[in-house]
Amino acid sequence: MSLGGWEPFWLGTPSRRLYAALHGVPGAPATGVVLVPPLLHELPRSRRFITEVASELAALGLPTLRFDFHGTGDSAGTGEDLDLSSMHRDLEAAVTALRQRTSIKRLALVAWRGGALAVRGWLERGGDADLVVLWEPIIDGAAWLRELVESDARERALRPPPRAGVARSTDPADGQLMGFPAPSRLRVELGETRIDQGLGRAVPVWAVVRKDPEALPTGIARTLSLPASAPSFSVGAAMDAAFFLTPQVREVVGKLGLAVREEAWA
Repeated sequence: MSLGGWEPFWLGTPSRRLYAALHGVPGAPATGVVLVPPLLHELPRSRRFITEVASELAALGLPTLRFDFHGTGDSAGTGEDLDLSSMHRDLEAAVTALRQRTSIKRLALVAWRGGALAVRGWLERGGDADLVVLWEPIIDGAAWLRELVESDARERALRPPPRAGVARSTDPADGQLMGFPAPSRLRVELGETRIDQGLGRAVPVWAVVRKDPEALPTGIARTLSLPASAPSFSVGAAMDAAFFLTPQVREVVGKLGLAVREEAWA
């Protein structure tokens, strides 16, 4: 079944189903894209945005697959199942599905925020991609985790106390961060992962960042600049009421798509 130019389907086994959607293109394109989502509270905020990015890339002739990690979004499982190791398996399943459903010869990954940390481990385990694009990536997992813990504490302090019939927790012992399960294994793995020295494999890496980016991994071959008005993922920023593809950001996506489709990757 196709919905608005894209086809939803399930990946994996019945006991471990992953939600995926393919934004297909006619013909036999040489290059395809897998979109690696952000983590925790940043995923639901960006779902519409990432769907629109996928449609833009497909309109440029790039078949694009998006998916939800196990235990997140519309995939099976619970947040307690989520860790970087499970994300590596899910990313491999998504890449395999795109290759099987299309005739692509080159694969690009576009990873948002914390998704970059999962890509690093996937590459180290033998994952095969021809290009990685990091969209405002989390560079230091431990530093990001501290930001989340601090922001979560502020959010909990604003909550009214629990009352009868209202499920509301102000105790961080519930294992959540920003309202989403963050099991101890995931926290340990995030705390041990950083990509400031690159992704550990000889693969071209591009970055999509703001005009004044924080430190980026070494070896970035190309940088595309986001406008200052682009919606922000930062935990310190206001929760944008409309996290969607603005005309200014659509222009950036167009430049990215054309470069992925047409240019030599280096």
